[in-house]
Parts: sequence; structure tokens; C-alpha cells
Amino acid sequence: MTESVDSLQVGRGCEMANGQLITVFAAKGGCGKTTLATNLATVLYDRGAHRVCLFDLDLEFGDVAGVLGLRSARSMMDALPHDAAGNPPYSDLPYGELPLGDLPYGDVSGGERSYGDLAPAGVRELMTPYRPGFDCLLAPTRPGEAALIPVSLVTRLLDVLPLLYDFVVVDTPSRFSTQVLAALDAADHHVLVTTPDRPALKNLRATIDMLDLLQYDRTARSIVVNRSDAAANLPASVLDELVRSPIASHLPSWNGVPASINRGEPLVAADRDHPVSLAIRHLAAALLPSDGRCSRDPPPG
Repeated sequence: MTESVDSLQVGRGCEMANGQLITVFAAKGGCGKTTLATNLATVLYDRGAHRVCLFDLDLEFGDVAGVLGLRSARSMMDALPHDAAGNPPYSDLPYGELPLGDLPYGDVSGGERSYGDLAPAGVRELMTPYRPGFDCLLAPTRPGEAALIPVSLVTRLLDVLPLLYDFVVVDTPSRFSTQVLAALDAADHHVLVTTPDRPALKNLRATIDMLDLLQYDRTARSIVVNRSDAAANLPASVLDELVRSPIASHLPSWNGVPASINRGEPLVAADRDHPVSLAIRHLAAALLPSDGRCSRDPPPG
């Protein structure tokens, strides 16, 4: 459990052909998904050893900026076409008057704008820096703006970000939207988060069934049970019966997490030896190559 990323990290400055994209998903809100995503990204960053992007794909209620204490000066909205005054489409309309049935950049079959020409340099302009080499792509902030983000833009961002970063961690909302499905499609690894209560475990089981139906690789999947300790009062036999899949990590109750969020500092950075920090570092180590090569380097010979 005390194994750290340090023992498995690739060398500083290692150039991946493409970075690794990790999509974090929970079918039920309140499981600690965003907190896990921000802490996992911080561990993978490893104090500057890797270039990391944390992508907030919760378009309506994204919390990454709040958890990290960032000002949302830039977001995905800045990738949309702007008018001569520099405003994104329909930015002058109050919430409730957005013409959602007639959006020129909406997710409509045959009519959606293509973002295939969005270059890496343009994607860099969307970033909000958290630490040197650790950037965040933040969700929209105004009510109604989420409806303006087309899946074609999300898909393009998911294509480009692994060219710029060693690791891309995608924080998603608790639903299978077209944007979330794009993030699941693009991912090298899925991290599924749940808590040890029956409603959350039922939703996790439904999520696993959906991923199996969509024929995602079961070996590229890690199930994380958050707040997993004796206080949950759920026998292991019942947990196994409900989930029916291997569990990669059990995280203890997140003592100290609210304070770390209010400081804008992930727990893994504030207290590296906290039991939760050690568990997340162990999870991150499993996502790194064990032979010291970058994740997409060709095998030797």
C-alpha cells in the first residue's frame, strides 16, 4: 500500500508518442469522483515529473476550478466561434432564452460544426494553469453554456490533449451523455468510483453492464470504492455480490478533505502520508508502466 509513484515513474522529460488518457466516472453523484480525479491528476503530475491536464467535462456543474481554487477565466467556451465583439454565440441572451432547438454548433446530426482544424496551439490557449506543467481545461461557468458545447469539439480536444500531455485525467458528470461516451471511447483507462452503499453499488453494476455491452476492454478498468471502512457496515460478501467485478482500490473515509478543498490544495499534496494519499498513489502507480517505458512507446526490439 505504501508503494508510490516515485518507484514506478518514467523519467523526467520523457516524451510519449501520445499521453495516457484516463476517464473518471461515477454513475451516482456524491461518490467523491471530482476529488479523486483532482488528487489522481496531482499524483500523476508527481511534482513536475510529468505533464498533466485535468479536463473538467462536467459541462453544467463542473467543480474542478472550485476544488483547486482556480479562477475560471478560460474554458471550453473560448473554442467556440466568437462574434466581432469577442462574444461566444448567444452570450448576450439571458438564461432561459437560449435557442437550444436551433444552435448552429449543437450536437445535431449532419449540421454540427467540425473542429478538426483546432490545432494544438489553439488548445493550449484554452488552458488554466494550476502548477508549471499541470494545466486544467475548465467547464463553462454560465447557466446554459453547457448546451453550446458540441460533441465534435469534445472529441477534438480528446484527440489533441494526449499529444500535449503525458497524462490527461477527465472528470465526467454522472450520466452517459454523448460527451461522456466520447471520453470513454478515447480513454486508455476507465476509473469507476462508487461508495459502499446499495444505491451507489447498484448504479456501479449498471455502469459495468453498460461498458461491457459497449465492448470496452475489461482489463483497462479500475473500480475504486470510496469511504470504504468499517463505518460503512457493509460486509465484503455483500459488496462482492453487488459488484461482481474485481475492486482495484478501497479508499478510507476522507478525513481532512473538506479542509484541503477549501484551501485549494489536493490532499495528496498537503499530506503525502495520509492513508487516502497513499491509497491514491498506489492506484496511480498501477496506471504507470512497470518497465519504465512511456505508456505508448513501442516495445524494445
